[in-house]
Amino acid sequence: MKKLSAFCLLLPLWSAPLAAEPAALLKEHPLVGTVWHSGEKRQASPDELYAAASGARWVLLGEKHDNAEHHRIQAEVVAAMGERGRRPALVWEMAEPEHDAALKAATTETVESLGKAIQWEERGWPSWPEYQPIAEQALKHQMVMAAGDAPPEVRRKLGKGGTLDADTAAALGWSREYNDDQQRRLTELLALSHCGMLPEKVLPAMADVQRLRDAWIAKVMRTEGVEQGAILIAGAQHVRKDRGVPWHLLPSGGESFALAVVEVARDVVDPEDYPSFDPEQFDYVWFTARVDEKDPCEAFRKS
Repeated sequence: MKKLSAFCLLLPLWSAPLAAEPAALLKEHPLVGTVWHSGEKRQASPDELYAAASGARWVLLGEKHDNAEHHRIQAEVVAAMGERGRRPALVWEMAEPEHDAALKAATTETVESLGKAIQWEERGWPSWPEYQPIAEQALKHQMVMAAGDAPPEVRRKLGKGGTLDADTAAALGWSREYNDDQQRRLTELLALSHCGMLPEKVLPAMADVQRLRDAWIAKVMRTEGVEQGAILIAGAQHVRKDRGVPWHLLPSGGESFALAVVEVARDVVDPEDYPSFDPEQFDYVWFTARVDEKDPCEAFRKS
């Protein structure tokens, strides 16, 4: 069977409010709830996955933002690592530098109001209660939390064709550029995730912003994870090993573990037919039911 389009891994990268919903569609699909080791092309158990994550310095947990089941699984992995004695930092793709102090000050008693403190839903992310169990497990196990995303003004500058200042470029290892194949694949994916409706001339700058965000997250993980390593909570495209955050972490050393939590597709029952089932991208894949089967491009056209 022909592989699914990589679009199945993405929410469009255009800005729109999100709402995490129960994964109620295709719950009887044979892959739902199964875990797979992509490198060895075999089914694995959650316990095997937890052990593998606990043995890695850098642990990257990729989600589809609007699927509440994905956040429950991420919380399970964080809990399992804590129960095994790991105390890595927990880095959020969804938080910006101005939110870092609130994340670091959070406690188990204040975690319920943390979403409001960092304007979580106001900035377009699904409801904080869907993500709160992840934070609760991190705090329960004495993990420091940190904001991972680059400052909005830096993203905007780069997106308009600007350049990074010398200090920022040095801190990010910006001189380590993508090769032609990495750049081409990212540009193609950006075009696809925007339904082919963006002018081709804007795609290189958008690719720079994506690389900036991944490089910035990697910098935060290195800084916060000097002693115990770090866990990343992010969209699946950020955690892929071939050009995402793990690629930027390579020069710092230490093993990376990348998990993609992926919705099943109707009538696609072979895990190898999913684009995420690729050891160059992810170490493990965990399949869940779907939130819906809506065409995201239809919403994009209407916007």
